[in-house]
Amino acid sequence: MATRIHKINLEDKYVFVSYNDALESFKVVKPWKNEDGTLNWFNILTGGSWRNLIITAFIILVILGTLNEYSTNIQTLLDCFEVPGMLSECIEAFGPEPNQFIINP
Repeated sequence: MATRIHKINLEDKYVFVSYNDALESFKVVKPWKNEDGTLNWFNILTGGSWRNLIITAFIILVILGTLNEYSTNIQTLLDCFEVPGMLSECIEAFGPEPNQFIINP
């Protein structure tokens, strides 16, 4: 189950191809290091293509937006209990009063 990487010269450009013995398949590999040992920042930051960068950025933005919305809602709910007189307004904002809780104003 070994994976071997081959360097192929194609029209004066090098293409790195990985071969997986177990799957008997080839795939193009985007190396993170150049041949002189320096880092290939384009491949590190973008995953080898701009499409991968856009998809990754979109997923990260969705996760960060969800976390921000959740923390804002929790903070708003906590503020309802800290400010005197706001509880009745918060009940209207967050929905009707549940049956199991009885709040006497």
